[in-house]
Amino acid sequence: MKLVRDRIPELDTANGHPGSFEQATGAEFALLLRAKLLEEAQEAATAAPAGLLEELGDVLQVLYALANQAGYSAAEVECARVRKARTHGTYTRRLVWQPPPEREPGRDTRRRRQAEPRAHPAPHPTEATR
Repeated sequence: MKLVRDRIPELDTANGHPGSFEQATGAEFALLLRAKLLEEAQEAATAAPAGLLEELGDVLQVLYALANQAGYSAAEVECARVRKARTHGTYTRRLVWQPPPEREPGRDTRRRRQAEPRAHPAPHPTEATR
């Protein structure tokens, strides 16, 4: 089972490739849209430069459908994008996070403060006379 665009049955019939199509339930549609988003994102991620624009359009179409299914408009999605860009930034600086090196099991890598030698306290005056 694969989610297809609304005009695919018509286009398939016109091209001599009739197939069987059915309408998904609301719950199926929600799951199929998320699967389609992953499919289209993978296609965009692996697209050659010449095909990237088309694939990005496909991703955007699925995003809009997913937003609509969840009760959001394209404008609300754009507002969320702008809000996140304002609070967390965008990707224009090409920053790459490097995680800290992992510790070896059983080994504490924190820097320890060197203990200073302690002076022995002077004996109590009553003990010194004993």
